[in-house]
Amino acid sequence: MTHTATEHCRQIFDRRTPEQLRTLSHIKRFMERLAGDLELRRALSENVDSPRAVTERYGIEVDPMKMLPLWRGGYLKHHFKPESTPWPLAMMWDEFICEMLPHRGILREEGEMSTINPRFHAWRERQIRRCNDELGVTAASVTYPIIAFELSDGCSVGCWFCGLSADRFKGYYEYSEEHAALWRGVVGIASEMFGSAARTGFCYWATEPMDNPHYDRFLFDYYQITGALPQTTTAAPLRDRALTTRVLALFKRYRTVTNRFSVLSTTHLDQIHMTFSPEELIGVELVLQGKEALTAKPFAGRARERSEKLRAANKDDAIA
Repeated sequence: MTHTATEHCRQIFDRRTPEQLRTLSHIKRFMERLAGDLELRRALSENVDSPRAVTERYGIEVDPMKMLPLWRGGYLKHHFKPESTPWPLAMMWDEFICEMLPHRGILREEGEMSTINPRFHAWRERQIRRCNDELGVTAASVTYPIIAFELSDGCSVGCWFCGLSADRFKGYYEYSEEHAALWRGVVGIASEMFGSAARTGFCYWATEPMDNPHYDRFLFDYYQITGALPQTTTAAPLRDRALTTRVLALFKRYRTVTNRFSVLSTTHLDQIHMTFSPEELIGVELVLQGKEALTAKPFAGRARERSEKLRAANKDDAIA
């Protein structure tokens, strides 16, 4: 059976040579620093004609002059357009992103279950229409997975912007023989109830995946039963390097969906880049949440609570 979303993701990586993937990984690192590091943006603005010296300090082994539409003001208008041909690295990155973005839509479609579970399908369709109405263009980034599992109780990180206001960490579900049997049984029943839509499920909710030292074993079972490896989002990729490496190895082996690291500050970004090479992170989206990052926070959960407190204290600048 063809797993549409899985095959789409695999083909993105499998059709490229190791050298092309290596080049893409360094372009990706450049884009991460550009979005998340104010110091790099300043350095580039001061060295617009010799940016290679700037990027070399960060271990980025691609020439920014070959991807001007990705970062330099007067050239941004050529981004995602045929006229960016003179800048081959920009063309390479645009092509990669244009293949990655449809994967979200394919995942959304894979949650379709009108035949196997029509009542649940109808409810999900109503939520999709509601979010399209309320969220506008940002709704396109939501894939609407049909099921989630908590392998821990609470979260040890406590991000100030947590949209779910996760409770404090209280413990995790061990991968014992008894627990593993129950886990495989639950995933099997979910697969029977929801069919191929169960491949959209993931294994955290208001929890930090890396709080469970056996997390990768749960993922592997999920893959064996459903044929898809659940996506992982973690704000603690450095806590247990061995565990994170095992999770990344699962992606490298099966490549069913890319993972995400929540980056909490520029210092955190520095540490992640020092720990993992560009090649190791080719399948990881860095969600840049630091104050220097060009990323807005959803107005929900702790971010909303904090904003309301600051507004009450007349600290509008802090909110911004």
